Amino acid sequence: MKTIGMLTGISYVSGIDYYRGINERIAKLLPDGAIMPKNSEMVIVSVDCDEYVRLLTAKDDVGVQEYLFRGVAKLHATGIDFLIIASNTAHICYSLVRQRLPDLPVLHIADCTAAAARGKGPVGLLGTEPTMRDGSWLKERLGLHGIEVRVPVSEEDRQRCYKIICDELSFDVFTDESRAFFVDLARKLHNDYGATGGVILGCTEIELLVRQADVPDVPLYRSAELHIDAAARVQAGTVPLEDFRPPSKQD
Repeated sequence: MKTIGMLTGISYVSGIDYYRGINERIAKLLPDGAIMPKNSEMVIVSVDCDEYVRLLTAKDDVGVQEYLFRGVAKLHATGIDFLIIASNTAHICYSLVRQRLPDLPVLHIADCTAAAARGKGPVGLLGTEPTMRDGSWLKERLGLHGIEVRVPVSEEDRQRCYKIICDELSFDVFTDESRAFFVDLARKLHNDYGATGGVILGCTEIELLVRQADVPDVPLYRSAELHIDAAARVQAGTVPLEDFRPPSKQD
């Protein structure tokens, strides 16, 4: 079994979801052990979500990348076989990781999402304010798979998404009012803004709030769930990590 290195704390709620989800899948993918089902061999580093969000809010892209990289470096020092980052927005550090640790395989969340959304048409993206406003670390990666991305056009909507994520979802608080807000945004993207291929739930906490049954008329791509599933399959050896990379892309 390969050893996964997981960077989390951004937020801890999504980290719990990743840890549980990968272990549940590994128990099904691998034969039972001598006494009980197998668990995932995993090294976890958790960073401080407050410091991370402070840097993001200040638009200090260099600072947030350096902060996240310190966590990745700790994982790399343990000899992990591949890295997962349990957050869409935290993939902002991906290019720095590739630059400084070129031999460390990284299973990119956008690659896992693209495997499900490729060929379906333009897709919407709901996530944190930095991911929707810029999000080049996701949008450009999705573009390498031929996927065009649409985001909410209203600054007010983007800021409300971020407030709900930071104040509620990151602390395991899920309300009907916030669910209705995200469902309405998903429908707007799909029906009014050209996201005919569906909508990516591009924040790992959003998909804990919104289920496909909440918006059956809009295809949803649950990025964390897709990432978790891919990580377990790569760890179990049922699919190579390279299969998720964009065409002609080696890193």
